[in-house]
Amino acid sequence: MQHFVQAPKKVKKSQERGIPAKQPEPALASFRGRKTATGNSLALRFDRALFKSHPEFSGDVDAYVIAPGRMLVVAEMKAPGSKHEDPVIASFLSFLAQDMERNPNRIQPLDASLMARIEKLTVGVTTRSDEPLGNEALL
Repeated sequence: MQHFVQAPKKVKKSQERGIPAKQPEPALASFRGRKTATGNSLALRFDRALFKSHPEFSGDVDAYVIAPGRMLVVAEMKAPGSKHEDPVIASFLSFLAQDMERNPNRIQPLDASLMARIEKLTVGVTTRSDEPLGNEALL
């Protein structure tokens, strides 16, 4: 069974002043699953609708526990010779790209005051694009 989760609605000041609201956000598809036994292993079983609407999950997948009660499942779609990606960052960037495509009206340029603040904070900072960053977490 497929479920849809509506993004939470926020009331903006423009709506309080009587300016009409923008179109509602598209619903995100979610799918129910449960633990099941498969031979000598345990598995997660999901509705067939997940695999029909997202065939990329019919092959190999990787699962990452990202918080208590939260798991990120990533479909293996790497091209041969591709570099390893952080699955959480990749998922966030994919979400961000989809949101930008669905809601291009939300994209705004940086304003002059923010650019001035960034420039003030980075005065004297030099960087090299080829500088190794090490193996520690950067975030």
